[in-house]
Amino acid sequence: MSDRFVQKAEDAMGAIETVIKGLPGVRGYVKKELRRDADWGVRQMLATRLMEQKEKLLNIQKGMLKAGGLEGLDEIDGVVRNLQTLIDRIKTASQGYAGLFDAERIGEGQLAALHRFDVALTEEIAKITDTIATLADAEEKSNPLAAVATAVAEMNSLVLRRSEAVTDPDLLLDSSYAPAVDE
Repeated sequence: MSDRFVQKAEDAMGAIETVIKGLPGVRGYVKKELRRDADWGVRQMLATRLMEQKEKLLNIQKGMLKAGGLEGLDEIDGVVRNLQTLIDRIKTASQGYAGLFDAERIGEGQLAALHRFDVALTEEIAKITDTIATLADAEEKSNPLAAVATAVAEMNSLVLRRSEAVTDPDLLLDSSYAPAVDE
């Protein structure tokens, strides 16, 4: 996923930028900056999709209020707060792979592990989307709500693990640290 954003950034480079990128010593720096920009793009996309899901939850909550149902409102409010915390955490994470690139070189295996995190985060958003859709269609709001809360908690855990990996890239050397994903 982040590779797609890097490719978009490279494709958008002008002729002068392309020549400068090819200079020895500059190539690595430019690649670093493109990866940071790509990481920012991925995070913004994730945050936007999560904000859309938060809005859907708020609409469900409003519908429950209009229907006079107060049961489950506190639980939905808690999930909305957790979702907002997750959105804030994603949006305010340090830009790019600063912890990986500033102090040391990063190996392709570590980049692949970060990419697996990005793919897994996208899959988690799909779970959140599906569970919120189920909640919107459900007559009884409490059972599907537990699935939404679980999906948000799982994504939050994944975001925290990815943040730790960016801060401590040696974690990515352990093949079991990053999630396994199908690509």
